[in-house]
Amino acid sequence: MMDSSEIIGHVLRAILMMGMLAGPILLSILVLGLLLGVLQAATSVNEQTLTFVPKLVIAALVVGIGGSTILSLYVDYIRDVLARIPALTQ
Repeated sequence: MMDSSEIIGHVLRAILMMGMLAGPILLSILVLGLLLGVLQAATSVNEQTLTFVPKLVIAALVVGIGGSTILSLYVDYIRDVLARIPALTQ
């Protein structure tokens, strides 16, 4: 049986892993959205596709460049979680 400190440790590790997996994509989209928002405010152009298409492209670029690293981090995490299952059932 796991005590509460072990459960909290697993939850914190899962949250950290979620941030490591989604962080690069979300941060790049955030920075691009900020730059595009400033550009739109300066030029008074309010076109929806002007913000959506570049965000989609930058997300695809980040996944294309760092996708293998993100996937290997995720696979290592899942392997570790699955390896801990027998210890949890005792």
